[in-house]
Amino acid sequence: MIAFDTDVFTEILAGNPSYSQRAATIPREEQSVAIVVIEEILRGRLNAIRRAEAGKSPLTIEEAYGWLAQSIRDFQRVRVLPHSAIAEAQFQEWRSQKIRVPTHDLRIAAICVAERAKLVSRNRRDFEAIPGLDVEFW
Repeated sequence: MIAFDTDVFTEILAGNPSYSQRAATIPREEQSVAIVVIEEILRGRLNAIRRAEAGKSPLTIEEAYGWLAQSIRDFQRVRVLPHSAIAEAQFQEWRSQKIRVPTHDLRIAAICVAERAKLVSRNRRDFEAIPGLDVEFW
């Protein structure tokens, strides 16, 4: 199974040809994202709505809500990997080892290890530092 990190998944959703073409070579049933990826995207969409409401965004409020609606539709087309007790135990183990990686990235990695999924990311700096993570950089 392949799990896309937020950076790669957003490029695929945006239709970036180099990412979309590579993703298309992976069978749909083998594609997934960690629940933390969904959280990160939703936070961004909700922030865009708040900024549009405050008049601090180049997006209109209609566009910001449109992005949120499209994201919800996109999430329904991909397998979402849960943050299980096994993933949390792995996360806590890495924390006790003082692995210095941002919390969300460490949680994504823990979910991938728990689910035996290969993570696909562009974030070499953080994910290379995590022992036992199967990761491919695009």
